[in-house]
Amino acid sequence: MLFNSFEYVLFLWTVYVLFWTLRTRRKLRHTMLLVASYWFYAQADWRFLSLLVVSSLVDFWAGRGVHDALEAGNRRRAHAFLGLSLAVNLGLLGTFKYADFFLGGFSDLAQAVGLDPIGLRLDLVLPVGISFYTFQTLSYTFDIYRGKLRPIASLLDFSLYVSFFPQLVAGPIVRAIQFLPQLEQPPEYDDRRVSSGLFQILRGLVKKLLMADVLGAHLVDAAFADADTMGQLGAPALLLATYAYALQLYGDFAGYSDIAIGSARLLGFELPKNFDAPFKSRSLEEFWTRWHITMSSWFMDYVYVGLGGSRVGFWRYARNVIVAWGLVGLWHGAAWTFALWGLYHGLWLVAVRCVRMLLPDERLPQNKLFAVLGVLFTFHVVAFSMILFRCPDLATFSSAVAQLGDWSMGLPNVPWQIWLVLGLGYASHLMPDAWQQALERGWEATPRVVQGLALAASMVLLFALHPPGLAPFIYFQF
Repeated sequence: MLFNSFEYVLFLWTVYVLFWTLRTRRKLRHTMLLVASYWFYAQADWRFLSLLVVSSLVDFWAGRGVHDALEAGNRRRAHAFLGLSLAVNLGLLGTFKYADFFLGGFSDLAQAVGLDPIGLRLDLVLPVGISFYTFQTLSYTFDIYRGKLRPIASLLDFSLYVSFFPQLVAGPIVRAIQFLPQLEQPPEYDDRRVSSGLFQILRGLVKKLLMADVLGAHLVDAAFADADTMGQLGAPALLLATYAYALQLYGDFAGYSDIAIGSARLLGFELPKNFDAPFKSRSLEEFWTRWHITMSSWFMDYVYVGLGGSRVGFWRYARNVIVAWGLVGLWHGAAWTFALWGLYHGLWLVAVRCVRMLLPDERLPQNKLFAVLGVLFTFHVVAFSMILFRCPDLATFSSAVAQLGDWSMGLPNVPWQIWLVLGLGYASHLMPDAWQQALERGWEATPRVVQGLALAASMVLLFALHPPGLAPFIYFQF
């Protein structure tokens, strides 16, 4: 079930009414939410509900085992339970997401050394959201092992944490330490929070339907279709398609996150922010505190810091960054383009660290000129990586890189409406935070009846202006 559909609107409205009707009956309320979340997930493929249940049961039990072993001073037993959690979760993720990638790599390697291996592919369908809920359940056992969280007594509540429908399919990646305490508190209806949730949903739909889907349907998808198409673009057209894709990817994923956060807020829950105007970033380090925040912070806390972080010598620091970002790349998908995308960002972060080491106090000059240059530099480093991220294979990426040197062709004939979407999209993204906050305060101050009418009219208009068909969110494939 897509967030950008009337089916989801009806589903959310039904859950909203049932939730607040049952607000004084905790067990029934949580059971209803769990059933609704399972039903929501089953709309993609009901067979994969079993994986969701297995992950929930294993980590509920493993978390308790880790805690009890640590309480008894038996770290070896705690390691065994932690290893069980890792083996089951990463085993399921690896089988469904990476098996064919590694089998294909083995086959290619065997052919390269003169062998004739039997082609073996599992051709498994990737379960929707598996990369997201796997990391959520792992954070539970990790935090118990690190002494930051006590195991929860209720399997119902833990299962609801794992499967809570607003963030189940594509995040934000919510940690148990952020969500489970909210289940302990009885919900209190807050008119302003409901108003804020509706605002978030409407903002997310605008980003998805009027920005991401329009740019994808009328510019990006055609430009990045294949290597032959890419080879006919020329540098100006490629740059235009790249800038459009950067905005499309942001609008699509940030739009999803806004709808998820708004949907949860309607039910009295707060999910963590996932995007914070990332194209305003003055450095690559800052960019990754603004783009897909919950994913980058997860890898920072559980992988990068676990390897030693930055409080080590330079070469170990470089290793930690490259390993962490190589894994970030593979987390996005089983393809060489994603692996190289992650390594690209890791190497750039190491290069930036080298430059900083040569500066006084390891800091760039703090003035407006360097701020603007930092934003432009960071954006273009990120935008170039998005060519690699978007290309379906390395052959298409090679064609794209070759076109960067061809300035013989001008810009393509793009309809003025696309230029308008690009201009308004970047302008709204770069507007001062105070303007966006004032816009939300103005919405919350509007009478609720007017809000309802405005929301209904806006949704009708959004779907009317939207290209034919419902485009799935890009991060569903991850």
